Amino acid sequence: MSSPSEVPLSSATPQDALLKRIPKSMGQRPGVPYFLLRGGTSKGVFLERSVVPQDREALARFLLDIFGSPDPRQIDGLGGADKLTSKAAILGAPTVDGADIDYLFAQVGIHHPEVDFKLNCGNLSAAVAAYAVEAGYVEATGSQASVRIHNVNTRRVIHASVPLREGQVVYEGDLAIDGVPGAGAPIDLDFREAVGSLTGQLLPLGEVVTRLDIPDMGPVEVSVVDGANLVVVVAAEDLGMQGAEMPVDIDNNSVLVKKMQAIRQQVAERVGLGDYWHSRAAPSNPMLVAVHAPSSYVALNGRDHIDGKDFDLLCRQYSTAATSKALAATVTATIGMACRLPGSVAARFLRSGRSHDEPIRIGHPSGLIMVWARSGLQPDGSPRVEQAKIQRTARFIARGEVFRRQ
Repeated sequence: MSSPSEVPLSSATPQDALLKRIPKSMGQRPGVPYFLLRGGTSKGVFLERSVVPQDREALARFLLDIFGSPDPRQIDGLGGADKLTSKAAILGAPTVDGADIDYLFAQVGIHHPEVDFKLNCGNLSAAVAAYAVEAGYVEATGSQASVRIHNVNTRRVIHASVPLREGQVVYEGDLAIDGVPGAGAPIDLDFREAVGSLTGQLLPLGEVVTRLDIPDMGPVEVSVVDGANLVVVVAAEDLGMQGAEMPVDIDNNSVLVKKMQAIRQQVAERVGLGDYWHSRAAPSNPMLVAVHAPSSYVALNGRDHIDGKDFDLLCRQYSTAATSKALAATVTATIGMACRLPGSVAARFLRSGRSHDEPIRIGHPSGLIMVWARSGLQPDGSPRVEQAKIQRTARFIARGEVFRRQ
């Protein structure tokens, strides 16, 4: 009898030949089907709702298991050892009217045995839109497929537009995203209906600017904006920052991190998220974004020079116990909303002269990202959002079965 290594590849399809070479003991293990997709500057494990535990705590244990967490390298699982690549998307038929697919996002802890469901990932939303078409949740007709994504975490709908050709999703294109090699076809994401993701209000503190008294820091002005995610906008200079620091420099500055955490904690308590904040070692929300007027810097890759003349606002994002290497898509959309609110901290540092029809160009550690935003204050003083659109690309990377460790 031939050993598995002696099975002639020419006698079967490549997949059949590979299966014949897998030891029977491995082939008989119960696995869970999954897909690996990139969306924007994030990468996630995609799982159908029907194949994972339905109980949220059991689901968290399952995800920690298959990601290999907690472990800084996530060496024993599918995790990518970075918060941008330690993500999961749970997909299923829509449970609300006016949507095409349900999308539950999970931020899987790396250093802590925690899975955070209290936020959305906008970058992965682009991949969810492509998946919805590929998996048949949305019919692939015409040149564009409109996908209405119900984000289960925030109970909000995201509108996506996926390019098609002859009934197939188009992934190849000319849109380059800083932080992602190469280029791809643009997938439009509009978060105009995602306002109030956690608190139900765009301005949960009832005002565009709030003055906080932070222990060991003193008074600081912030704009708390609950758009596609809950974001606290603060001037970089109020934190003692220059604005263009790299993530590792921020994370290694314990005094700076203490200031940011103190601001986040006070906002969390004021908007009703105190119990959530104190129950976690690394809470995701509220996210803090330090803003500064445009200035030149070298991108995270150490090669690209980002000229201050080429963008409109400089940002650094902190949450989940780390500074993001790229600005989150949901945070980008929310910052766009904030920039269009007169008097906000973000608007204060935005390059002047940009019309509401032009995209806002934001500098982040990996380069630039753009958002088309139209928002403002109505005559009665209440805020409104008409548009918060970004463009991302996506790619299917792999499919297979994942085996549990326990």
